[in-house]
Amino acid sequence: MVSKLLKFTKILKNGTIFYRFEGFENVDSRWELPCEYLSGLHFAAWNGILLYSDGNVIKTLPLGSLISVNEYQELMRIVEIGKERLREIKSKMGI
Repeated sequence: MVSKLLKFTKILKNGTIFYRFEGFENVDSRWELPCEYLSGLHFAAWNGILLYSDGNVIKTLPLGSLISVNEYQELMRIVEIGKERLREIKSKMGI
């Protein structure tokens, strides 16, 4: 499986650490994903924007956006869970 890569730059702004979203590589388009994957924690790409969800709300992350350390950590947790779920689903589907 090709590695999914999210690019962030850690920055200090007014004494607070943020992460600037710089881009992504090898992230599947949401239209190419099975509906089962999109029903819970997931992340995907659409029209150059990173989409991610905790299962309740879909959040968008356009290039250049700043997110807090807590948001960044939550996104990384969602990414790891989402990658595992997608591997399981694709394995079931024989993809």
